[in-house]
Amino acid sequence: MDFLELWRELPVETRETILRVLLAALVLLMVWALRSVLARVLLSPLRRLTDRTPQTWDSQLLDAAIMPVRILLVALGLVVGAQILQVGVETSRFVDHLTRSLVSIALFVAGYRAAGVLTPSSYQVFRFTGLTVEERLLPFVRTGIRIVLALWLLVALMQEWGYDTSGLLASGGLIAIGLGLAAQDTIANVFGFTAIVGDRPFVVGEYIKTPDVEGIVVHVGVRSTRIRQLDQAFVTVPNSRLASSAVLNWSRLEKRRVDLKLHIAYRGATSVRVESLLEQIRALLAAREMVEPESIVVYLIDFTTTGLQVLVRCYIRLADWTAFTAEKERIYLEIMKIMEGLGLSIAFPGSSVYIEAVSPVSNSEGDRAQTSTEEQSDL
Repeated sequence: MDFLELWRELPVETRETILRVLLAALVLLMVWALRSVLARVLLSPLRRLTDRTPQTWDSQLLDAAIMPVRILLVALGLVVGAQILQVGVETSRFVDHLTRSLVSIALFVAGYRAAGVLTPSSYQVFRFTGLTVEERLLPFVRTGIRIVLALWLLVALMQEWGYDTSGLLASGGLIAIGLGLAAQDTIANVFGFTAIVGDRPFVVGEYIKTPDVEGIVVHVGVRSTRIRQLDQAFVTVPNSRLASSAVLNWSRLEKRRVDLKLHIAYRGATSVRVESLLEQIRALLAAREMVEPESIVVYLIDFTTTGLQVLVRCYIRLADWTAFTAEKERIYLEIMKIMEGLGLSIAFPGSSVYIEAVSPVSNSEGDRAQTSTEEQSDL
């Protein structure tokens, strides 16, 4: 530029200032134009490492880090440009605030993107944190993390530029309290939803029973759960009520119990027949494929006013109620056949009256009665 006459006529200080401005502008332009290339160059060693690993989350993290690195490069360009220009105190303070603001924004963008990369599934969350989170709760977790990051960024930027955040925080606390009081039922239902989804006491399609309702779960929503009763009535129950109630889940039974007490009539119930009955019932249950052998209990337990009482218990490895009832019916019919074959019958509730035949008058008493009659006739 010394070949230009106009340039030579300028004062030295002016020429230095112009050169500094041009150099700073050149640095900023280069950083802005090459920020993508520089970001990839800085991350290329890590890219080579992640390409060797079988998982994909590390590559996704690097992709998510490109934008924050670009913002940090712009901040670096501002710092270098300010040093080249040798700006004044006020301008230098402004550049410092702007640079720190860009760093905060870069951290926010990094955390925002990492929240999506690290929480795509409950398995991924468990690998990183050791916490088990239900799949349907992950959108709430991601949203909560991002809201917290956004609030942090807002407070950080306000503090960086000299604004007092105590009033904002106090106002936010009051607003949060007001909203909490106004929407406490909704908030309770949302927490109930998280408890239901996290603990999984039931899922859609299962048959449950609570103190308020009994039926098949049709839908589990954020605010309420819908249940269809056996009479096909459609019931909507708030999640907060379900989360605080005892829930009996019939669909998660692995087996069902047969609990039968046979009352056998005394008539014809000899010890031999009763013993044979017990042995045949045990053999019957042991031969059934769905009956759990270790659970078979068949004993004569009591003598009652109506008859003998025999206890028959076992577990049937059928969770479905219809299949269990059909198997129980077959077992009961076989027990009836065994009793019929042994000449035993079921005792009915009530009382039985037995009349014994009176023995006839003895011959001696009869002779004496006849003699007395003859004597009376002679007289």
